[in-house]
Amino acid sequence: MLRVYILIIVLGLVGGVVYGGYYYYKDTQARIATLTENSVKLEQATKTQKQTIETLVADAKKFEELNRELNIKLDKANDYKNTLIAKLHKHNLTKLSIKKPGLVEKKINRGTKKLFESFEKLSGVKSSTAVTVPK
Repeated sequence: MLRVYILIIVLGLVGGVVYGGYYYYKDTQARIATLTENSVKLEQATKTQKQTIETLVADAKKFEELNRELNIKLDKANDYKNTLIAKLHKHNLTKLSIKKPGLVEKKINRGTKKLFESFEKLSGVKSSTAVTVPK
């Protein structure tokens, strides 16, 4: 009878070890599957981040170049402004307009027309009404 009890105990221990091994195997496989999925997600996130960084770097270079061009244009505009200011200081428009009002009026009207056309060209707006300037 003692042999039967020892046999039952040995079978119980062996069964417990086998069940523990089986449970450990299943748990490990589930963890491996989860870690594999997480690894794939992380790789995709890394690729997306690299693409985003490359895009940001390219945009930064592009904006830097555009900023340089704008600064050059601003310098040219400031030089032109200074030239115009110098011309206005050189000529006495009040005295000239009293002596030759027709000449000054024509020049001012032509300059105003050119200025408005320049604004329209820069803004991309087509004039719906034609501005007539007397000659």
